[in-house]
Amino acid sequence: MAVVIYSVAAALMSAPWLVFFAYLRRHPALLGEHVGRGQVRAQEARPITGLILYGLTGLLGWIVNPLLGLVGIVVMIIYHGATSEGIRPGMFHRRRPRHQD
Repeated sequence: MAVVIYSVAAALMSAPWLVFFAYLRRHPALLGEHVGRGQVRAQEARPITGLILYGLTGLLGWIVNPLLGLVGIVVMIIYHGATSEGIRPGMFHRRRPRHQD
């Protein structure tokens, strides 16, 4: 039950960020000089991911196994930590080493 409560709380914490980013999209004057509209749009993926995956994690913890839900929560915490400074194009793609002759 604790996994479900934590998942619901985490999903609900993601929801206000959707409102925040939508507001920034409509009021670009609030953005800093180094922040573009595309960056704001790209960051909207984080709270959407949080809502969906925390919700699924809660369901897995309730229906399947609490340990599976706990693993999902840990994965989401790592995801949010890795993307805390923003999501950049190609961030999750493996880079091939360049050969130098």
